[in-house]
Amino acid sequence: MTAPAVGGTPPSRVTIRDVARAAGVSRQTVTRAINEMPEISEATRQRVMRTVEELGYRPNRFAIDLSRQRTHAVGLIVRTFLNPYYAQLADAFITELRRRDWQVVVGTAEQGEAEAVRSMASQADAIIGYFVRPQEEFAAAARGVPIVQLEQRATIPGVHSVELDFRTGITDLVAGLRAKGARRFAMIDAAITNSEGVTAGSPRRSFFEEAVGAPCLVVTEPETIAGGANGFKRLLAEDPEIDTVLAFNDLMAMGAVQGAHTLGVDVPGTVRIVGIDGIALGEAISPTLTTLSLETHAVAAEAASILAELFASEPMPSASITRAVTPAVLWRESA
Repeated sequence: MTAPAVGGTPPSRVTIRDVARAAGVSRQTVTRAINEMPEISEATRQRVMRTVEELGYRPNRFAIDLSRQRTHAVGLIVRTFLNPYYAQLADAFITELRRRDWQVVVGTAEQGEAEAVRSMASQADAIIGYFVRPQEEFAAAARGVPIVQLEQRATIPGVHSVELDFRTGITDLVAGLRAKGARRFAMIDAAITNSEGVTAGSPRRSFFEEAVGAPCLVVTEPETIAGGANGFKRLLAEDPEIDTVLAFNDLMAMGAVQGAHTLGVDVPGTVRIVGIDGIALGEAISPTLTTLSLETHAVAAEAASILAELFASEPMPSASITRAVTPAVLWRESA
């Protein structure tokens, strides 16, 4: 059976060699049994399949027949498609992975991260995704399938990462806003529940306050357009002198623009409004939304480069591989 995690190390992945050794047959026989090919007896097929079940072996469902060149199946798990950012991210990954002739399977973590990873691990050779639960949890659910975590740095073997350098991106954003005359900053943040179940401000808030140089007025709202609109009204009610508002994401920033219109506040003449994500939908509002773009195509390219390195190694390295992408400001009309 799959080896249990010890000392923070995720379980090792059962290979076709393990099945062949345990069943006392060749790798070719295991392949024939799994794919219901001829040239083996029914008794041998049943013995192999019992061993597959006992060991928890996960064959690659998208693999090309061993007599041909093999392809890879990659699973992408996003939090939800209710936020258009994740649709844009998925599009970037599909474009990049198909360019490499890899299969792509897309799912969400709305039913729970461990369950999403467990389900995806039965279909993919590697998994890419946004996760907030402890890395040990989703690594165990993957049963040895390598994972590339987005945004946060990986800290355990078998999990790799593409970090987003928010500190540099937000520092550049604040410097640019100051050059445009911003002096009184505020933020509409989202409540983030960490791996211990504690709800607190987002890391984006910490980087923003660091770049501003002091704590600033912050309100917390749901990650929605309505949340952004309500957050903007709360900020202005508390401090009418605010001249610059950063929202946790673009949806909230678009809501803030809507809230400003409702109050008769000129954007950007009276208050500048900025989002984070870089979704194309930000160009469809008036004024068009200035945003800190998370560079989805660069994220997809870096994640794919990690997978290419893993797929080229036999066995796959367990030491974490990390790449970094720095968000970039897209200056539009709202700031």
